[in-house]
Amino acid sequence: MSNNLRICLFILPLFLLHACKSLSEQTGLYSVRAFGARGDSATLDTKAIQAAIDAAYKAGGGTVVLTPGIYRSGTIFLKSHVTLRVEGGAVLKGSADLNDYVPMTWGHNRDRQPYHLVVARDAQNVTIEGSGTIDGNGQAFWQAYDPTKDPQWIMPKELKISPMMEIRECRDVRIRDVTLTTGGGWTLHLYNSDRVQVQGARILNNVQAPNGDGIDISGCTDVTISDCIIKTCDDGICLKTMVDSRESRRVTVTNCIIECFCAALKIGNESFRDISQVTFSNCVIYQSSRAFAIYAESAGTVEDVVVNNIVTDSRAPLLYNRPIHLSLRLPEPGNGGTNGDWMFKEGRQWDYQGRKPRMRNITITNFHAKTQGRILMTAQDGYMIENLTLQNVVLTYPWIENPETHVDAVRSSQFASVRREAKMAKAAVVAENIRHFNLDNLTINWPETDTIPAGWYFPRKIANGTLEPFIDTSHKARQAAFSALWGTNLQQSIVRIPNARSSSSSLPRMVFDRCSWTLPPQ
Repeated sequence: MSNNLRICLFILPLFLLHACKSLSEQTGLYSVRAFGARGDSATLDTKAIQAAIDAAYKAGGGTVVLTPGIYRSGTIFLKSHVTLRVEGGAVLKGSADLNDYVPMTWGHNRDRQPYHLVVARDAQNVTIEGSGTIDGNGQAFWQAYDPTKDPQWIMPKELKISPMMEIRECRDVRIRDVTLTTGGGWTLHLYNSDRVQVQGARILNNVQAPNGDGIDISGCTDVTISDCIIKTCDDGICLKTMVDSRESRRVTVTNCIIECFCAALKIGNESFRDISQVTFSNCVIYQSSRAFAIYAESAGTVEDVVVNNIVTDSRAPLLYNRPIHLSLRLPEPGNGGTNGDWMFKEGRQWDYQGRKPRMRNITITNFHAKTQGRILMTAQDGYMIENLTLQNVVLTYPWIENPETHVDAVRSSQFASVRREAKMAKAAVVAENIRHFNLDNLTINWPETDTIPAGWYFPRKIANGTLEPFIDTSHKARQAAFSALWGTNLQQSIVRIPNARSSSSSLPRMVFDRCSWTLPPQ
């Protein structure tokens, strides 16, 4: 081969690469393949993808395109005015090697680690879109487990990719139409960001995956989540204010379908700062332990929350499923889960500045649930949930779970209040320590058969707070008799549920202790 030919073969790829980059600058489209990405699932394409992002950013903005293929990658960093488009048939797949990721300076527990697949920090006008898939390759960061054993909690390795996507201190972010799957832990984390829209996304995770939250919103303002389909373990969509985050305000979630083994729509447990002006509406939730939950258990106020038009079932293999759970309390050392770990870690109590947790102005309307469990709404003694309304609630019981059976074995801080009486109260609705409680139009349909219907019986059950499976040997549909309402220390409240009956004629419809009324209960 002549020297001239060798020179031509060396220069030609450089010329073509330059030509492609020049064309990208003209069209605003930056194909990662033009920057050397192979998309063959074997080549590590991190540098090529990042080069395309950097080129678009330097040009003042543009669209980085992943065409069909599997692009194995470590951490990539999105930048201002850049759109990442994952086309149909394209997969951005996280590397199984932790050394391919750039460790961040943050990350303080098993869920918020310093390793991520996609990061946007201090950026504005960022878009992630397309009908393709971002796959965190979560199985690479799980401990070995027996896939034939069901149900179970799959355990993570000590270090993992979590959250898979970290949107941090950004403004004007849009995430639309993409599929997000199998993160090592949390899937999408929105942190201290403003004006974020998540629309039409699909989050599809293993329902037994470790800490596989769908969307976590921490310290954000002006967030809309709509038209999403989420299947995951742990929480579906969760609002938080952590020790290091801002307040969370003006968040709306609508038109979503969610399946998860924990809380589908959740506020807390971390609520170190205020969370306010939140709506959840028009959602279908299925096979989930809790459809809606608030855990005000730190030092912030949770207020002005409206939940409307929810259809749900709790047909999940967990103990003590409950369609609605509200909890107001202050964790104590050694009894606070993630909150307790951080509030009292190494004997250092977080600085409350004299503040206590509060929950007020909560309205839940048009809520239909098929369930075996109870609605639990409780505050620790010395605290009061304020201004709580439940209206037009329909509970249909395929079977009734006895709350006494495993009450001492379930150690999760998210089970119920610290008072044993509330944990074991036998009623469809359990309410404790609430001021201005308005319960209006409750309908209860008790079991129609003597056996648990097909699809609702699980020979093995698991619970938050323990790795041990529980064996349920009873097929009886009525494992306990329930009143309609059990209330303790309900102050200046109104209860109008004339059509709600107890499950047994031997029980009173309503059981009260230390209550006062604006109007007599009906």
